[in-house]
Amino acid sequence: MWRRRVAVEPNRASPSVGLRGRAALATILMAVLHVHHPANASELIACDAPGTLISLDSPLRALAVAVERSREIRVIALGSSSTEGTGASTTQAAYPARFDREMDRRFPGKDFKVANLGKGGELADQMLVRLQRDVIPARPALVLWQTGVNDAITGVDLVSFGKTLASGIGAMQAAGIEVVLIDPQYYPRSAGVPRYEDFIAVMRRVAREHGVPVFRRYAIMQYLISSGQHSVDDLLWKDKFHLNDVSYGCLAELMAQAVEAEIRRPAPPMISAGVAVAGPLAGVSLPTAY
Repeated sequence: MWRRRVAVEPNRASPSVGLRGRAALATILMAVLHVHHPANASELIACDAPGTLISLDSPLRALAVAVERSREIRVIALGSSSTEGTGASTTQAAYPARFDREMDRRFPGKDFKVANLGKGGELADQMLVRLQRDVIPARPALVLWQTGVNDAITGVDLVSFGKTLASGIGAMQAAGIEVVLIDPQYYPRSAGVPRYEDFIAVMRRVAREHGVPVFRRYAIMQYLISSGQHSVDDLLWKDKFHLNDVSYGCLAELMAQAVEAEIRRPAPPMISAGVAVAGPLAGVSLPTAY
């Protein structure tokens, strides 16, 4: 994908154009500048990352079944400010809304309903309370759980953080809900936060132990910068901590790509009495976006 550029030449009207001519030119320019309002700004942004960073390391088979069987797929995005959308120009530019639109595009005829339950400043244990109170009773097919950054910044005990993650994952799995964890964002000052990367490592370990995937936001953002696709200023809001429209769009698109790959991944054959039997989605053709 490529960024679309519209060049507007400076006003080079000769003095003979006159006041009315310049006013007319200004009106035309204002009309041009207000014509193009993309529904998804990520469509104009280059954001590519290798499959080793994007791919999810655990399957989402129950979600694949839900997509195959239902037209409406309920998703809950649980997290802190970068789920809520701090730094985005509008609520529709935050990653949950962008992910919603991108999944609808990738699966024509399906309606992904993504609820944004982001709340700025929350720690993982505070999200656990909301998870048990608000998320699990709603019985979504998928929960996108973004957490860890505030725990790292405030110095939460790593063991306690891991136990909180394990408790939340276990509760969702017991309810038959698929989970994707989203690790902390990259920002330059994270290098000065003690054990910042240790929180990422703990998240990956707990996820691996429970068989759930992690969307590697930290590594992806680092790659987008190191590969020269974007600068730090491109990806972060004015506080150089929160995300902005560009990074929300990139991450929503890459996350949708990763989730789609797992939904479309053929299920392994089930073995019954020594005979291979096709899995529940074998032979099922899901709609493809063009």
